Amino acid sequence: MKALKVTGAIVVALIGAWYLLEDYWYRKAIPENIGLSYRISITSDSGLREGCGTAVYKLGGKTAEAIKEQGVKFFEESGQARGHSDRYYTYGEWMETPRDDWTRSENWSYELLCGGSIGGSLYDDIVESGRTGGSYYSFKDEAVLMVIPDKKLVVFSHNG
Repeated sequence: MKALKVTGAIVVALIGAWYLLEDYWYRKAIPENIGLSYRISITSDSGLREGCGTAVYKLGGKTAEAIKEQGVKFFEESGQARGHSDRYYTYGEWMETPRDDWTRSENWSYELLCGGSIGGSLYDDIVESGRTGGSYYSFKDEAVLMVIPDKKLVVFSHNG
């Protein structure tokens, strides 16, 4: 019985460690000036070398206010991921939604579903925000980062 409890405790500790490591990895991919609050959802399907997934965080309140005031100019300092200095984690030009090829969700929503469901209403909020104005997005190698100030969401989606 004692061995079962020890094994159970080890399993719980490993799951907790994975949860924290995964959160840490995704946070490092988001530029520093984009204030993150708490994790809403992380789904991923990763192998040894390649993988895909989506992380959704609550956008910090002060960041959301600053974005609403400054618009796309806020993102002039959002070119590099907070935890990486290499070019792979450099974001391109920031643009406001809607994006023409995002008006049909099937053109871009596959990556939101890679790794598992992020939940129906959350998925709908993200897709709708991509179709309408007021949100902002940028690309980096094999990833898209979208900030939705009205819903206070940050969405990082990668495939590769």
